[in-house]
Amino acid sequence: MADPVHGDNTDDAARWWRAYQLADSDQVDELRRLAAAGDDHARRQLASWLSDRAYFGRLADQARLEEAIEVIRPLADAGDDVAELWLARWLADCDRLDELRERAGTGGYYASRELARLLAGHDSLEELRERAAGGGDQDALRALARRLIERDMHEELRKLLEAADADTRSLILDAEGGASSAWMNAVRVLADFGHKASLVHLARTLVAGQGLTAAEMACCRRCAPPGHQRPGGATLIRGGR
Repeated sequence: MADPVHGDNTDDAARWWRAYQLADSDQVDELRRLAAAGDDHARRQLASWLSDRAYFGRLADQARLEEAIEVIRPLADAGDDVAELWLARWLADCDRLDELRERAGTGGYYASRELARLLAGHDSLEELRERAAGGGDQDALRALARRLIERDMHEELRKLLEAADADTRSLILDAEGGASSAWMNAVRVLADFGHKASLVHLARTLVAGQGLTAAEMACCRRCAPPGHQRPGGATLIRGGR
């Protein structure tokens, strides 16, 4: 008896091509029928179609995104890597914290990353602290460090760095690639621990005559590249004049 979805002579590539063409021609009802009958290619294409249209314009279409979540979830549960990535992103965009927590708790890499990002967006620092404690959740640690920097919470940032081992400290320093005058106290802490972008920012601040401490000036001079020293000893960074 012929398989009602796949057929005896329809191979995997042909099923993929069929699902692709259906999505490309917006035949979403047929995709839904095939997905419900167990065609995983149709399920992926349907989820992708829904997501593409959910994000059309500035505001997300919540109903389509919710449907995309339900469509892709079985594939994510089966261990499909791309499906896990899509599901985690869409759960975060729908603010589904509880399911993200559940998936992160069972070892979901993408869920852990999106959960940390979402918690940071909600300014849920206490939960980030709990998840980052002991270096157990590196995504939470990076998100926590980034929020401490952006909020210029320099005292907690310094304690976090002082308590960290070398590897964990690198993760914290990598949490913020640049530096900004909006969080100068945090920049000073990062510079104390060798964060290059912060050191450059402090050096430019020195060149601009905005006033640094003696220790900061000495640090800037030590870290300046060859040929970037003024005769008086102050650090000169290209483009900082």
